[in-house]
Amino acid sequence: MTTENIFRAFLEAVNEVKNTALSPEVIEPAFHLSGDLGIDSREMLEIWYELEKKLGIQIPDFEKRDLYTIESVVEIIKDKIESQVALGQA
Repeated sequence: MTTENIFRAFLEAVNEVKNTALSPEVIEPAFHLSGDLGIDSREMLEIWYELEKKLGIQIPDFEKRDLYTIESVVEIIKDKIESQVALGQA
């Protein structure tokens, strides 16, 4: 899965949870989750749930902490997917 696909999946999850219509044309990977997108901690938990369900992955809670930008979330997801592919789990 490409970084672009993960980015789009993230935006879809945000749109579902926040009932918005964000698109890659107006959102930058460097945007901050809370400051730029207005995502609070409860919403982020829901977004993680949607992403894990949609992408067929599980990310431990400790890896989800201290992520402040879309870019950092996308990178964690990409690493997890690549690890699963390398282990033959995907």
